[in-house]
Amino acid sequence: MVITLHPIGLLIFASICICLPLILLLWMVPWGNRRANYCLAQLLVISCTIAAAQLPMTTQPSQPPSYYYIFSLQLLPGPLLYFFTRLLTHPDFSWRRHYLLHLLPAPLMALIWWLQQPLSDSGLLNFPCLRTSECDAVFQARFIHRSSTYLSLIGYGSAALWALRPHLKRIKAQYSEIDHVHLRWLKVLLSCYVAAALVAVGIEIHSFTHERLHLTTGVLQSLSPLVLSLMLGYFGLQQRQIQLDADTPRLHRNPEPPAMGVTKAQSEDQDSPSDSTEKYQTSSLTESAAAAIWQQLQQLMQEDRPYLKPGLKIAELAQNLDVPVHHLSESINGFAKQSFYDFINQRRVEEAARLLSHPQYAHLSVTDIGLQAGFNSNSTFFSHFKKRLQATPKQFRQLQERTCTAGEKTS
Repeated sequence: MVITLHPIGLLIFASICICLPLILLLWMVPWGNRRANYCLAQLLVISCTIAAAQLPMTTQPSQPPSYYYIFSLQLLPGPLLYFFTRLLTHPDFSWRRHYLLHLLPAPLMALIWWLQQPLSDSGLLNFPCLRTSECDAVFQARFIHRSSTYLSLIGYGSAALWALRPHLKRIKAQYSEIDHVHLRWLKVLLSCYVAAALVAVGIEIHSFTHERLHLTTGVLQSLSPLVLSLMLGYFGLQQRQIQLDADTPRLHRNPEPPAMGVTKAQSEDQDSPSDSTEKYQTSSLTESAAAAIWQQLQQLMQEDRPYLKPGLKIAELAQNLDVPVHHLSESINGFAKQSFYDFINQRRVEEAARLLSHPQYAHLSVTDIGLQAGFNSNSTFFSHFKKRLQATPKQFRQLQERTCTAGEKTS
């Protein structure tokens, strides 16, 4: 028997071959977020199974009706993507029995397909074909199955994107550097799934009103193992284990902006316990305790300058101060009107500005200055510096040199 594969079939076959080793790796590695790895491995298994089922259809589109039962699995990637996102972003997320309801549409669609047998042109769930040439019975009868797949991916993908929104706030409350834990790659991946589902809807509409395209919705979904493998292979090298303290509460109220004409630094200096009235009413932290923690933190910042340590976490500061992490986080938010991330990086910028202004450090490059100030990457250093001082480090240094030269000439 001779097996012939079209270019699209070869691409699908290659994506399966790339995906299989990644599944084994995710299932066997003893490090990282094990539960999230298992969930992702299951997502890849489902994706590879769907892709493998699509392979024969690239050469022989017409298959017996019993063959299409396997495509009920198309309703599983949406829930698995959502659970994977929750497992990565919520340290206290645990499996509940009622979550099985999210997996129920897959067997339900298989049951509906069984009830539709034998197929007929006048089937109750058939969608009428609007193009001049006739649509085959399978294509019309599976309209509800394909539509459910698109709705599942769009709905669960959007829900997962929504679940990512508070993640940035949580990591900024605990990390001073977020480049490797911000999960932007996951946001891109989820957006790709939602976008692909929307493209599939467009292909579906075109298929009912015009001739069917070579790029079918089945082929589009069969390429998901390749997209998953490439994105995980690239970003997995950069992603670090995200460790969030489950006891860190959400901020109890939105931080108020400084008064008109008052800078952030001035606002911090002028803040006092009396300005924080009722801020901690919903927390176990009292106003007096928050003020004491804030004073200890200010003293630690001046004497030990812990912000100069790259990768500083709030848990390390809390250990030095011998206070709970969430109490320290609430104190910073209440008095500094900032997250821990912004609070630390503001001091790093101030340190970098001091070094750039001092003639003693003129021999150091801008990159070296950033490293000495506590930043561990140029991109983070430049973005924070420009955001706070409206100039790049190089521009700031040149301005300081010109100001110094002008002062010498005047004197």
